[in-house]
Amino acid sequence: MQHSFQPVELETIISEESRFGDDRWALLTSSKDDKVNSMTISWGGVGFIWSKHVVFIFVRSSRYTKEMIDASDTFSVSFLDMKKYRGAMKYLGAVSGRDEDKLKGARLNIDYDEGIPYIDEAKNVVLCEVLAKQEIEKGGIIPPEIIEKYYSDGDYHTVYIAEIKKIMVR
Repeated sequence: MQHSFQPVELETIISEESRFGDDRWALLTSSKDDKVNSMTISWGGVGFIWSKHVVFIFVRSSRYTKEMIDASDTFSVSFLDMKKYRGAMKYLGAVSGRDEDKLKGARLNIDYDEGIPYIDEAKNVVLCEVLAKQEIEKGGIIPPEIIEKYYSDGDYHTVYIAEIKKIMVR
């Protein structure tokens, strides 16, 4: 008996609630001391490594949220209704938390679970603890077109692998 496989689009097997991509954004939120910051992300995913369920995300070296993650080793990934909150998410991706209270400007609220801040308006939230981080460097990227398209300014990403500590859904 011969089996035949049919190709499918990746989106058909990945849940909408936890999918990252150009058309699917999330809010990455972390804190340092008494300050909380959030930024829009679309690069990342969910996986399994070291016998743990993990999230992996990419944060540019220049981002204020990176300082907070590095200080606390925890963060949340909040998935919001894209239609309802696209404006707030665009705002959080365009303004620096070093300069103003972005969350107030976006009219979003922060709540905490186990000391980790998250966006209260989210449909679902993933609470994470960093297991590993690695800076991406020019020599680690093979195709030159990726460097030209995404890193022409020299602002490379740090990849974070974080254990999923809790998932919360409405």
